[in-house]
Amino acid sequence: MFRRRDQLPLMHRLRDWLWPRTGWGRAVTYYWHRLQRIPGTPASVAAGFACGLAASMSPAVGTHVIVGMGLAYGLRGSLVAAVIGTLVINPWTAPPVWFSTYYTGAVILGWEQYGHAGVSDFIDMFVGLTQAVVQLDARLFITKVTPVFWPMLVGALPVALIVGFGSYLLLEPVLRKLQERRTARLMQRAEKGSFR
Repeated sequence: MFRRRDQLPLMHRLRDWLWPRTGWGRAVTYYWHRLQRIPGTPASVAAGFACGLAASMSPAVGTHVIVGMGLAYGLRGSLVAAVIGTLVINPWTAPPVWFSTYYTGAVILGWEQYGHAGVSDFIDMFVGLTQAVVQLDARLFITKVTPVFWPMLVGALPVALIVGFGSYLLLEPVLRKLQERRTARLMQRAEKGSFR
């Protein structure tokens, strides 16, 4: 229904994903307005968004939407808001999240063993992950991926809990206030219309 009549080439779509044509400010504003207009209670919308955001802390790239929607379904949150929550992680926000989850996991599992990863280790891990999945090679996964992936996965759990609860506690009162204002505006319009 809202798709383009003429689809853009793959390179244009990839470029727009990395850097939106209208700019990041407008893209964030667009998703904020979409979040406000999702039907449901403020609690369900905020819970859905929090589930999507928490799921996107996982290093298992490609599963964020499915996990976020599953969590939102289990908590009776908005599934659409969960999808919007997963969009917070993009090529610009992913590296800080990956480093924070890795170093949180390194602290939990033992700094002496895991606390020495750099950018090249992350690149090797994602290249190895892609190769292991494409080739279905468990040995490659264990040797190249696990040393970085395991601390990221362990560290993602507390980071996801903090981010999820924090985003819910911040978003729910804001959405409730916006919904009350919208309801009051609609009632005023209805009252004005009834006196005519």
